[in-house]
Amino acid sequence: MENGSLVSVIIPVYNVKPYLPEAMESVLSQTYPNLEIIVIDDGSTDGSGEICDRYAEKDSRITLIRQENKGLSGARNVGLDQTHGEAVAFLDSDDVYHPDFIRTMTETMIRENSDIVLCKCTQHETTGPIRPNGREKAEPPTTQTRYNRAEALRALADRSINMPVWNKLYRRELWDTVRFSEGHVYEDVDTLYRIFNLCETLCVLDRALYRHRIHSGSITRIPSRKNLQDHYLAHSHFAAFIEANIPEIFTEEQLVKTNQSFFNQKMVLYIRTFGTRQDKEIVSSKILREEIIEIGRKMKIESFSMRTRAAYRMLCSCPALLRMFYLVYRPFRALERAVTRQ
Repeated sequence: MENGSLVSVIIPVYNVKPYLPEAMESVLSQTYPNLEIIVIDDGSTDGSGEICDRYAEKDSRITLIRQENKGLSGARNVGLDQTHGEAVAFLDSDDVYHPDFIRTMTETMIRENSDIVLCKCTQHETTGPIRPNGREKAEPPTTQTRYNRAEALRALADRSINMPVWNKLYRRELWDTVRFSEGHVYEDVDTLYRIFNLCETLCVLDRALYRHRIHSGSITRIPSRKNLQDHYLAHSHFAAFIEANIPEIFTEEQLVKTNQSFFNQKMVLYIRTFGTRQDKEIVSSKILREEIIEIGRKMKIESFSMRTRAAYRMLCSCPALLRMFYLVYRPFRALERAVTRQ
């Protein structure tokens, strides 16, 4: 790979009309010009397709593909099949690139001879334009700048490197034999460790060059029964990979921490859903409680922290008490984190 090499950007689009123009403008205004922009209209019904048409007419670098709805994984896979660049990046169509995203990531990949380059990202809970103010918390929290394959995988397990595929630039050949699992959400969790397992080096930039939008319409923010099942499926695949690579790469402690992190996410989702509109209309908290109890048995809850074990026992015996404790405890945790960061 050399300076000026072609970089492919894959943008799946499905019913994101309010956010799509901002995402597209952030790609077209990149300071790195040699781009192949592959836009996949995944069966949009809200007018997003017409916006894709306008941008495809506006810029010859855009290749527009239309298909019946296959989901995010299916759209990304179609994009991967069409790439010609030496490096590939992903952009969710409700997110935004910093103007220097591609240039900075590409220059780092060449200079460091790295297979993957990762930048920090910021999260923006808004339905309007993303307007960074410089005070956002940049993630992931890692301070290490260079990883080999084993170190990168361990960092993924420890969550010091984040799971989404979108704040990273990849050498194209890493994707020759890997595709996203179609028909499922949480596809990043089920895919990224397989890509990391193929790389030799990964570099991290201490710059926030990706802006991630959080809004109620995000797929993984909807706690449907299928989403819960997909979350468990993706996690179980990653946990099985960790277990199969102990002690060559991972430790038993990392497997326990990975399982506990997943379990805690489930527990918080239950508490947030319990007694709400989502409980009645999207997924029953009774069903979610039953699933968590069963997962706790499978994951050997006795190996988890005392706090998690206590929460699990309350979930089993008195869910209302668990919710009450969470609502009281959460503000104090937020205050503690705020004081710690100062």
